[in-house]
Amino acid sequence: MTSARLGKAGCRGRSRTVGHVLQRSSCVGLLLLLAVGGRPEFPLPSRWYPVCQGVVYGRAATQSPRPLHAHFLRVDLEAKGLSFLATPSAGAPDGHTLGMKTSTFLERYRLQAAVNAAPFGPIWKEEGKPVKNVGLTVSKGKVVSPATALPALVITRRNEARIVAPPFRLENVYTAVAGFGIVLRKGVVVGKNDQLHPRTGAGISADGRYLYLMVVDGRQPKYSEGITTAEVGAWLLTLGCHDGINLDGGGTSTLVVEDAWRTPRVMNMPIHDGMPGRERVAGSHLGIRARRLRGGPVLPPPWSEPQADLSRTSDP
Repeated sequence: MTSARLGKAGCRGRSRTVGHVLQRSSCVGLLLLLAVGGRPEFPLPSRWYPVCQGVVYGRAATQSPRPLHAHFLRVDLEAKGLSFLATPSAGAPDGHTLGMKTSTFLERYRLQAAVNAAPFGPIWKEEGKPVKNVGLTVSKGKVVSPATALPALVITRRNEARIVAPPFRLENVYTAVAGFGIVLRKGVVVGKNDQLHPRTGAGISADGRYLYLMVVDGRQPKYSEGITTAEVGAWLLTLGCHDGINLDGGGTSTLVVEDAWRTPRVMNMPIHDGMPGRERVAGSHLGIRARRLRGGPVLPPPWSEPQADLSRTSDP
């Protein structure tokens, strides 16, 4: 079992230090190219946008080591009114869950944010068909899909989050989603220098207070070409995580938030069937339910680039 330690204060302090080193240059998202274990660090968001109580959204882009666009949620696990939801059971013998887009999942369950989560199959074009998840899924304390050799992000009813390798102890687990592998363990990157793909990752700060969810777009030349699992771990480490997991990725990688009109807004650029902007029907999701902000979330303008965030600063 792994946990994490560097929270918001550590991340903010690190961001200010990096900004000083770079003399607040105009590069996107506080771009770093400092070597950490032989790997480049990745950009931090230059602004965090409030989504709901305890949850903020950030984004970053870089041209090094290749064109990349990334999207992040930082979740304060001590926020009042916060809870999590993994995709519930379909109640069908031929599948664990019903396939749906991540935006549909957010809207159907009236959530404030959501990402895709565990690997699954088959991939359907239509929503509402039975899907089998791979690895442990727990939703509202009930096991939806059984454990395999895959690790999982597990969360208790009190919002204590851990990244765990099997065998699992499920006595206090209220929410769980499996991932392909642990990529960051006790502050050390353990992911592989494997193929470039769109990726979805999750990480926990060393003090256990903050959960970070990350989606990096890929398969889109000159816009965002994807990252390795080692780079998933390195980016989570740069964010301030101590432990991290690589969730399902590829064409499934999607990050959605509820906008001011209480409708889902896809924040990244998913790619399915080779078409940028097309969402894939997924079998597993991780959703966040939290108290709405008075006046609704504050989000960047649609289609704007991360460098636009540099003209406005906010770190709630």
